Amino acid sequence: MADDLTQALLHSPFKTPLKAWVLVPMFAIIAVSVGLSTGLFRPGWLDSPLAPLLPFILFLFPSLLEEAFFRGVLIPRNILASGRVKATWRVVISTLLFVAWHPFNAMAFNPTAIPLFLDPWFLVIVGAMGLTCGYAYALSRSIWVPVIIHWAAVTVWVLFLGGRNLVLEL
Repeated sequence: MADDLTQALLHSPFKTPLKAWVLVPMFAIIAVSVGLSTGLFRPGWLDSPLAPLLPFILFLFPSLLEEAFFRGVLIPRNILASGRVKATWRVVISTLLFVAWHPFNAMAFNPTAIPLFLDPWFLVIVGAMGLTCGYAYALSRSIWVPVIIHWAAVTVWVLFLGGRNLVLEL
């Protein structure tokens, strides 16, 4: 597993087949539709002196750390060699654990996140992101592809859509 993650970290996202990115527009449509219709997304610029630093912070956590575990560790890098059915199951299991991580994280470590991380609509968005990132990882074999997808989604949410950010709550 560690070797898989190391190889995934060394594999350039620029060598990724276009089909690895195919679910990104669908994820964006789901996330924006659910987020706007439920009030999870509130358009507007984040007014904070820390706003310029947040993209860098969000790159490390949650994007890189969560993707390294939920995709890089839980999904073997060459999973497609085992067949599409096995690959699909690994992506689904990784996604279910990714979704379950959010309520667990809130209840165990981050009580101020409980209302958001237990919101079923938020978890729908998290599930869509998990499937998108898992699919992208399986096809690209590069951890950087799901990291970029996760980072872009969280950064847009925090900076432009009223998303919650732990850094600003400290």
